[in-house]
Amino acid sequence: MRIVIVEDEIKIREGIAKMIESQTQHVVQGKAVNGEEGLEMILRFKPELVITDVRMPKMDGLEMVKALHERKIPLHVVILSGYSEFEYAQKAIRYDVDEYLLKPLDIDDIRNMLCKVEKKIQREQMTSGTPGLHLRNLLTGEDADKEKNCDILKDICGFPAEGEYELFAGYIGSAEVSYRDEVERAAEELRKKYHELKIYYIYVENRQKGYLLVCGEPGEGRFAELERSFYNKLLLQYRDKTEKAVWTRKRFRHPEEIADTAKELDGLLTYALVLSPEGWLDSAQAEKYSPQLFCAPVSLYNKMRNAICQDDAQKLKKVMEDFLAYMAEGHFEIGEIRKAFIKSYYLISDTVQEIDNARYQHLKAKNLLRNIEGAVTWHELKNAYMDVFQVIAGAQVKREDISNYVIKRAINHIREHYQEGLTQEEVASVLEITPEYLSTLFNREMGINFSVFLKQFRISHAKRMLKGTNLKVYEIANAVGYSDPKYFQRVFKEEIGVSPGEYRQMG
Repeated sequence: MRIVIVEDEIKIREGIAKMIESQTQHVVQGKAVNGEEGLEMILRFKPELVITDVRMPKMDGLEMVKALHERKIPLHVVILSGYSEFEYAQKAIRYDVDEYLLKPLDIDDIRNMLCKVEKKIQREQMTSGTPGLHLRNLLTGEDADKEKNCDILKDICGFPAEGEYELFAGYIGSAEVSYRDEVERAAEELRKKYHELKIYYIYVENRQKGYLLVCGEPGEGRFAELERSFYNKLLLQYRDKTEKAVWTRKRFRHPEEIADTAKELDGLLTYALVLSPEGWLDSAQAEKYSPQLFCAPVSLYNKMRNAICQDDAQKLKKVMEDFLAYMAEGHFEIGEIRKAFIKSYYLISDTVQEIDNARYQHLKAKNLLRNIEGAVTWHELKNAYMDVFQVIAGAQVKREDISNYVIKRAINHIREHYQEGLTQEEVASVLEITPEYLSTLFNREMGINFSVFLKQFRISHAKRMLKGTNLKVYEIANAVGYSDPKYFQRVFKEEIGVSPGEYRQMG
């Protein structure tokens, strides 16, 4: 399952996420600190399950669940609450909440809850009657015995051994959240209008794909008319939207062809990364796409690294947008496009890790690489890639783990005066506390002592300047607060493992 966690207490939020990702196969897509941020994240990521606290700032969990319910967002919700909040939390029952969990939680609570929700989703995914189960097996390949499933569809469910079949396959994850409901309504309308045909709609949650199978006896039914109805309802009125589904379809004669047809259509849908059809995505369009030889944009990669080293957010945004333009205009092979975006992500994250580990950890916690790897359309890939910039640009001031106001003031003072010969005594004097008390607070809040933090802070800036400027080593030493260049070089090598000059020469 894809999961979003909404919880204002960082230890609980991160603890639940860690338990889920380390102990289960489920995916935590996002972690929000309040209902307002959670609502935005849910509308964007379209998770299957939301785990939310009740009491939160800005918008509480109940308000968020109500907003989701009013918008008819199809998902499952689990409410977290303390004992004193349980009665209030139960008000969410009117919004079809799946379960209530009392804090504190342990791994068994999490496992049992996930198991219950997963089974509920599986039951919902099975359409009424036997055909839904066996048709799903053929469409997804989850049951390798294709012959058995086809025999059941023919012998028990009445699928003609030779007849008229058409399979519609669509990637729905790129459309607005309400579109999924619209597809289900359209499928029901088609069943009523074309009652002489067997019509089955299957939605595969973990792939965010919808399949509509139509079948009838030879010469029976109005297939061309049905196809036009499907097009008018689900493609025509959405063709000018940026966020829209991508559909393809194919006709065939035998139920034994269902699995191979689904596989073929799934392959066609991968072309949504390079094609933006106003109507159907078909094989003719895919065949016309002639990929060019991919040439890695080395100069852009270097500019990205330099922008990060110089801590220039606007420059980084510009070069990332240039990268997007290069990839969009290059007409490259689909696999090469995806690999290039993944390489760019790693280049950015590795560079951030080198110069600012706290910001790197913030980026890593967002799991944005998963969104890049899983993007099907260009619009999704573009948004997932630029999310990387938003996280990096916004991570500089986020320090949720530093709760002590005195330490915040101390760090701000270090930021403003680290170029000077700063000492613990001087900072303590500015804050009007004793050096011993400052040392105690630093160890408790930061996990390291004052001198180590100051050294790491200075070396971090030195690394950025070594990569992003042409200043001499002695000039950089002076700029980060070391009056003795030799001492700076010794400290740098002890901390990083190589000399400043060697670090500058590293790729």
